[in-house]
Amino acid sequence: MTDQIWCIAGGEDGADRQLADALLRGGSTVAIVGRDVAPFALLVDDYADAVMPVELTATTSEALAEVRESIELNLGEVTHFGVLLGEIGEGSAEQVAGRLLHKLEGAATRDQATRGDGDLADRWPAGAQLVLVRGAVGSSAAVSTVDRDAQNSDIEARIRLAGAQSARPMPTVQVRELDDLLHDASAEAVR
Repeated sequence: MTDQIWCIAGGEDGADRQLADALLRGGSTVAIVGRDVAPFALLVDDYADAVMPVELTATTSEALAEVRESIELNLGEVTHFGVLLGEIGEGSAEQVAGRLLHKLEGAATRDQATRGDGDLADRWPAGAQLVLVRGAVGSSAAVSTVDRDAQNSDIEARIRLAGAQSARPMPTVQVRELDDLLHDASAEAVR
């Protein structure tokens, strides 16, 4: 059993459910956030208290804070935030990093404007991993593993650099391919 507590968001065509299932098989605890939680009923049947579907009805800072608080009350502090990127994760390393940084900056700006306190230090739990998941199930065969790994490392480096330059609190970021993560998750390969 791992002590990893995942919060998964995003995903298309059941990728979020597949990732959650792989993580649960590996012993992680998983919260799945989405607009429709009905597809996760079987996971609850199979994994009981180790999985928590969370319906997201709004994306305001307050609603997201309530979701996080609910997850932490029921499961504990989230150690890994898994975001399935879908179309945002497609393209060159420069394009993907640019879109991701735009999203991260927008989220931080909205959070700061809503709270009005200018303090973003509590946005990410200390030591939390942000795992950005690229690709669709079965899609990674078109590009070599070496090329994908190099591109993902480049995206990570660009995000780290932008975080350091902005002096904004930033979690540790990993960029992973969905197929690799599905394969590795049950072997507890995500650190």
